[in-house]
Amino acid sequence: MLKERSHTGSMRRAWPRAGAWLFAALALAACAAPPRLPPLPPPAAGYPFDLFRARRLAEKEPQFIAGTARVRLTPPAGVRIAGHGFNKHARAVLDDIWARVLYLDSGREAVALVSLDLIGLSLSRVERIRQRVTKDQSATILIGCTHNHAGPDTLGLWGPAILYLLPVRSGIDPAYLEWLEERVARAVVRAALGARPARLYAGEFLVPEGLIRNLREAEDVPRQARFLWAADWDERTIGSLVVFGAHAESLQDNNRLLSADFPGVLYREADAALGGVTLFLSGPAGGMIEPANEPEDPEPARLAFREKLGGALAHLLIEEVFSRRLREIPGAALQVKTTTLDLPIQEGGLIDLARKLSLLDERPLYAGLLRAEMALLRVGPLSLLTLPGEATPELGRKLAERLQAPIPMVLTVMMDELGYFLSGRQWQDARFDYERSMSLGPEMEEELLAGAARLLGEN
Repeated sequence: MLKERSHTGSMRRAWPRAGAWLFAALALAACAAPPRLPPLPPPAAGYPFDLFRARRLAEKEPQFIAGTARVRLTPPAGVRIAGHGFNKHARAVLDDIWARVLYLDSGREAVALVSLDLIGLSLSRVERIRQRVTKDQSATILIGCTHNHAGPDTLGLWGPAILYLLPVRSGIDPAYLEWLEERVARAVVRAALGARPARLYAGEFLVPEGLIRNLREAEDVPRQARFLWAADWDERTIGSLVVFGAHAESLQDNNRLLSADFPGVLYREADAALGGVTLFLSGPAGGMIEPANEPEDPEPARLAFREKLGGALAHLLIEEVFSRRLREIPGAALQVKTTTLDLPIQEGGLIDLARKLSLLDERPLYAGLLRAEMALLRVGPLSLLTLPGEATPELGRKLAERLQAPIPMVLTVMMDELGYFLSGRQWQDARFDYERSMSLGPEMEEELLAGAARLLGEN
């Protein structure tokens, strides 16, 4: 999300908070209408994904299979970059940004985990991608973003702004997002149709000290990364998924290069060494878990730190896979559940103002509440919970404990980006004043725990 820093020499990002700025924002909003999403025609070739799943369901003794796909999502230079200032245009492309898909299928159930090198994507856009893939199995497609601050503005928050303070127009490029939707949908279908018999493994590793930091609570720096590795019966890699809690912003505030940031280095190195397709998704990184380099560093130093952080993740993943310090996950027990959340919107907060300024994609309210989605993927001892925003590590741990699973994973910025999710204690802590302004409200811990309880069948 938009971000301010607490360390010396850093830049402050400003959103209107009160008084004249709020009055101006509301006056502008009165003249604006939310951008409408065009209706989707049915796919010209129908739904190959649904035909494939019907065939799998008809198999009497289905094998566990896995497949992957990747597709470039890199826009041309000149697009608005998401984060660290309004109306900031990219001057060049450093490396590609991607959609990457890991498809897992037990026969009875299936899931497509999709990683996008984007700042975030609204639930409205997620549902459009699903509609391009399937008529009635949308819950099998779980789409998340790496929260990349070096990619294009796909939320609408970083468009033109008065005095670089008050945004007056969405930063979204509708044509780019239409193109993106189609490419992501095709990648999901390719991953499913190309799946082959597989075994699934899980592992974990500790990221070295000094690569990330917590700007709010310096003592709470989660260094544990977890991963999945899917391989065929000859132990050739099909795909890998790394889950680690850190903002993808090692290129920092002054960056003008389009990039996947440090996950791009992970992809390059792990794909080359292991084969297959490597994915990255963010664990709890809200409030504020970020790379431990400085915004004022010269560009060569920031590029070098990106290589160091992404390279460390790749090296540790490769080492764990080659050493076979892995736990096999029986794929026959795969199960996916989703639940909806109807969330109150904090008046005067980021989401409230962005809606009133018509910066965000069109999305309906239900009795004045914002609808969101959580999902739970269970595969044997693995439980993977998705959240539609940026949870802090403290709240992430509370949710992971509720899973009561040998291998818990909490994925953030999944199926939406609704700002920061704080624990009740953190909501009362003055150090999180900025995060409160970028949150839906103090109820989020309770709402997320209740959503997890529903997914776990506790109520």
